[in-house]
Amino acid sequence: MANGKLLSTKNRHVIGVFLFIIFSIFLSIGVHRVIYLNSSPTKALSLSQIKSGDLIFRRGKGVWSPYFAGLNSKSGYSHLGVLVWDGQDVLVLHADADDLTVEGGAQSTALSRFMEDALRVEIRSNLMPEEAKSKFIDHLENMVRDRIPFDGNFDLEDQGTRVYCTEFIWLAAQRAGIFDFGEIVILAGREVILVDSFFHSGWLSH
Repeated sequence: MANGKLLSTKNRHVIGVFLFIIFSIFLSIGVHRVIYLNSSPTKALSLSQIKSGDLIFRRGKGVWSPYFAGLNSKSGYSHLGVLVWDGQDVLVLHADADDLTVEGGAQSTALSRFMEDALRVEIRSNLMPEEAKSKFIDHLENMVRDRIPFDGNFDLEDQGTRVYCTEFIWLAAQRAGIFDFGEIVILAGREVILVDSFFHSGWLSH
């Protein structure tokens, strides 16, 4: 019986997230088409040009990707992470969750694995001062190490006890003293951080 209640709670949570996204698209932004990018292969990435702290924007293949891409109509991307060098490998620090259970959190994923779920990616250089960038990366790594769970409620008022993908990066920047990296927007009466909030930031190359 307890398992049945748990499953029911999870289902209600997933439905709630779905309704919030749909409501945001149609009421806050207005009725517009969801952006579907073609699935042509992404150009080969030059690892020699990647520096720790750079942001990677991704349009993924997941169930929710078209909806998040629709919310982020300026960029068309649905997810983002931060690149870091780990010895000879490049990792992506990001907050992600399972499409159906919404379970997940702050995590580190090999760039090659991150790219497997991509229809399109774009990397932009992080222009923060080196000291701030180092603190920014440290805070991201701390959240990964602490296994901060995914925030399916998209709540910025929980002091970072749970994080979603853009909140993860915004919060690390705030803690590093960069307070204008990731613009807060209002969707359906709620404060949220979008992928678009970072896409044209002055802290990134264009």
